[in-house]
Amino acid sequence: MPAAYILYVDIHTDLCAVRRNASKISNNCKLIAVIKADAYGHGSVLTAKALARISDSFAVATENEVKELLAAGVDRDILILHPCRYPRLTAENVIYTLTCLRDVVAFSGRRTAIKLNTGMNRFGADAEKAATLIAVAKKNTLVSSVYSHFYDAADRSAVQRQLDDFESMTRGCDLPRHIVSSGALTAEVPYGIARCGIALYGGIKGYFPAMTVTAEVLETRMVHAGEHVGYGSGTIRKDAYIAVTDIGHAHGYRRLGKARYMYVAGRRRKVVSVCMDCTLVECGRETKAGDIVEVMGGHISPSELARSFGTNEYEVFTSLGAKRT
Repeated sequence: MPAAYILYVDIHTDLCAVRRNASKISNNCKLIAVIKADAYGHGSVLTAKALARISDSFAVATENEVKELLAAGVDRDILILHPCRYPRLTAENVIYTLTCLRDVVAFSGRRTAIKLNTGMNRFGADAEKAATLIAVAKKNTLVSSVYSHFYDAADRSAVQRQLDDFESMTRGCDLPRHIVSSGALTAEVPYGIARCGIALYGGIKGYFPAMTVTAEVLETRMVHAGEHVGYGSGTIRKDAYIAVTDIGHAHGYRRLGKARYMYVAGRRRKVVSVCMDCTLVECGRETKAGDIVEVMGGHISPSELARSFGTNEYEVFTSLGAKRT
């Protein structure tokens, strides 16, 4: 089986890297693989199938994301992270999130997971309502787990506070529990379950990047010192060959930010201007129309590109990995 699959134009996902990352996590605990937002732009169906023998279950954001997985024959448990008012799916492997007593009656007899708020203040029952929600949900639904979410997995003191609060809110609970995310992975995972997304795709240190983005050179030209390149009033300082590539800010390659580079014909070359549908980058006289340049991959890392965009790897993946026609 080849290591890479072409998902969309210019977007390549190395499923071997995804599997290696998942295996690294699952060596120490059970893994709930987060494949929402089209697996962070990497392709949710292909990712789910690649992890069918590694991940214990999957997590997505919405019912619509589940429908795509079910249609593709994914039969592992799928947790819907966003609370729904009413269930619309009947598949036995679908698990709905409950966050308040109001919604329990609508999910009578259905598989559910209980979300608790330990400080992020997005979804979840607060501490004073946790015990009641757990008790009522257990009587009326098929509760599979209780979980929460870190608001800053890089802040160890914040993580410990949330762990302490989660333990207090679920003390005596006989249900599986999970709160650990990619950024909080340690040798000993609390409760033996990790719910991970960004680590699967190599977006944090210690894991293998899985996405490669390439663009095609549409044409090249010589531009002389003092001439304009792309939008704006600025001019270049010296003569340069310029390649016009078929990726722009309409494809998620941000127009604004710090200096950045593409990998062209074996060299890192400076990006000169970003337009809506194309980007202009310096090149050598040997570069010609039809050549392929690396936008992100083995030579331009996700973290480097994220810094140049002024954002993080999450946004880089989901922006560049968005489906394009």
